[in-house]
Amino acid sequence: MTHTISSDAAHRGRIPLLTIEQCRQIAGEFDGTTTTIDRLLTEWREVVPGLKRHNIAAAARRGGYETSKERKAWTDAEDQFLRDNWHRLSGDEIAQRLERTFTSVNLRHKRLGIGRYDGHELTIRDLEVLTKLDHRQWRDFIARGWLKARKRRRRCGAAPITYVSITALHAMLREHPEIYDYRGAPKRARGLLELDALPDAPAWKRVVCNSDAWQPGVRQMPVGRTMTHGAPAMAERLQQFRLRSCATIGGTSYWSPLYSLPMCPRCGCQVSRYSPDALFTDMDPGDDEVITIQARKLGMQWAWGQLIDAEGRTVNDRDVLAALFDGTRSAGRSLKAFEKLLDVGLSLAATTAVPEQVMLDNILKLELRPDQEEALQSFVATGAMTAAHAMSFGKSTLGMMAMTRIPGRHLLMVDAQLLRDQWVEKLTALAPNVEVVRRAKPSMHEVRVFDRTGSLRSAIHIYSYQTRAKLDGPWVVGCFDEVHRLPARRAHRHAFVQTQYRIGLSSTPDMRCDGRGVFVSKMTGAIVGSDWNEQMDGGVVPRIPVKVLLVDDVEHKHEVVGTLLRQHNSVVILCESIADGEELRMRYGIPFISSRTKDKLQVLRGAKSVILSRVGDAGISVPHCEVTVDHSGLFGSRIQSLQRLGRLMHSQRALYHCILMTHEERYVRFAARVEAIKAKGFPVEEVRAERQSASVHRLLSPALQARVSAQENQFLSLLGWRRDELNQTT
Repeated sequence: MTHTISSDAAHRGRIPLLTIEQCRQIAGEFDGTTTTIDRLLTEWREVVPGLKRHNIAAAARRGGYETSKERKAWTDAEDQFLRDNWHRLSGDEIAQRLERTFTSVNLRHKRLGIGRYDGHELTIRDLEVLTKLDHRQWRDFIARGWLKARKRRRRCGAAPITYVSITALHAMLREHPEIYDYRGAPKRARGLLELDALPDAPAWKRVVCNSDAWQPGVRQMPVGRTMTHGAPAMAERLQQFRLRSCATIGGTSYWSPLYSLPMCPRCGCQVSRYSPDALFTDMDPGDDEVITIQARKLGMQWAWGQLIDAEGRTVNDRDVLAALFDGTRSAGRSLKAFEKLLDVGLSLAATTAVPEQVMLDNILKLELRPDQEEALQSFVATGAMTAAHAMSFGKSTLGMMAMTRIPGRHLLMVDAQLLRDQWVEKLTALAPNVEVVRRAKPSMHEVRVFDRTGSLRSAIHIYSYQTRAKLDGPWVVGCFDEVHRLPARRAHRHAFVQTQYRIGLSSTPDMRCDGRGVFVSKMTGAIVGSDWNEQMDGGVVPRIPVKVLLVDDVEHKHEVVGTLLRQHNSVVILCESIADGEELRMRYGIPFISSRTKDKLQVLRGAKSVILSRVGDAGISVPHCEVTVDHSGLFGSRIQSLQRLGRLMHSQRALYHCILMTHEERYVRFAARVEAIKAKGFPVEEVRAERQSASVHRLLSPALQARVSAQENQFLSLLGWRRDELNQTT
């Protein structure tokens, strides 16, 4: 006979699942154990499918089963014992002491509402929440033996619960105060952990570096020019650098501020901030110990406030700084230290005159003007100079003269690829013979300049200020184009390159908004030629008129650009936003040169009108330009404003420089851009730009397309028009 459980009545218990006879059979075998219940459930499920465990127990009681065990009521004393010890003892230990089963104890603690973490002690989770220190660190403190804790075991393989007392926590913080800044802890943590009872922490701790991360290296190092019967060449030697790791020498121990994240002065690795020997002091240990460690790493000694090499000679401070400020260190921290050194009088521009016998004859296809010759002689007299003449004075000519009349291996730092390509273009056009070697890793162009007899005069290595490569010297002349970039966050490292002479080129060397422009003269030499009015009054450089056109919004700026393109044959638009540049390119069909553009200089030279991103802000010459448009800029940057004006000063067909600004930009946010131009003596006229119909600016006639034709015009190429055909329409 088979019963099924399918009706609602059976589900509500109105129809018994098992008959009374079946219940008596179950009661005869039932003893309350798990094994018996499992066996009976298996047997009776064949009779009544869907039977549950509690149905077996209920059937046994209905059939007359009575337990032989005597029920024991819980007393108030047992309940109190359970409350006091549930978080201290395991459930099995409590059951043993109360002479009850674990099930009875477990059910009772739930019925009383006793939590697992009740009590005066703290769990690892509590400590993690209050101190914000990861639970793995707290377990590490316990494993090291610094923190005393106890564990409460649990059943079924569950991880034990770790408890820490306030007393044990205070004992650890007294022995190792570097673990937690308890004086700076939040108010809630100080109160719950009773941290105000602890004494003041010391100022210094003794840490140990046991890193084995140092790896020896091998590389080629230039050792100077070699004498040969042919062309002069640079000699290089393979140098092997070896340094035993701190782990192999038994560790490097030194003092560090208590709550700092120390860096090993020997190997540069980050060191554990915990003092393994628990040594602390309030006395400032000074810098002698750290300098001694660094000197020992270099095979030198630190004595009487000086570095002494293996031969007993005093080491020059500049050589040490060049090693300390290399590209492997944090740019921000390095710059802060560098600023402090410059503030106290450090100068990297050694004033050593260029000997007369070193200056060779001029091999370039140009002659210097008297004022340029005077500037060059200022460089020769001191060996270090920052040329701050106005744009179009010919500062790059001074740099080329210095690097071609002084033979040897020279360094040229530039700001952008476009500027680098222009330097290569100039050297190729003016030198008798030039070889250009391009290298990818690290990115570098080497320009080899030969004299009229075919002998190598100089090798100029061109790097970007953004390079992370270590610039291994020594160099003869270090030329820093757009030198106002040199005090920047990353570029300042390049000021430590080893050069005999150095020259900086920038019309705006001391106008940085962050105030670092004052460091330029200490990096590349005294500033000369900063009086632009004298140069403009003498007719050396043009005094370009400036128009400030006040517009309503960005769309109005785009419309004004279209008007200027119609009025003039060659217009250069300079914009800050890539999106604005792309919009102007799509709207007017002229090329947009940004960092993503290939063959930037070739595109620039082949275009009548062009849009430039920030890559064309400084140093670029556009000889055929009539009008430059400062469309949008980098906030109130005075350097950018003047440099963009300078793009027109290089032109032989210059008419005026145009600045597009809204009323808020002109008088509230970016007024410094215009005031910087006025301060340099340029005439400024402010005009309200009238708006025209948008349709006027959207479509260009074929004749106008010819006037603004570029090397590549995607709109005209789609129509099958060629550039030569368009030129015939004008």
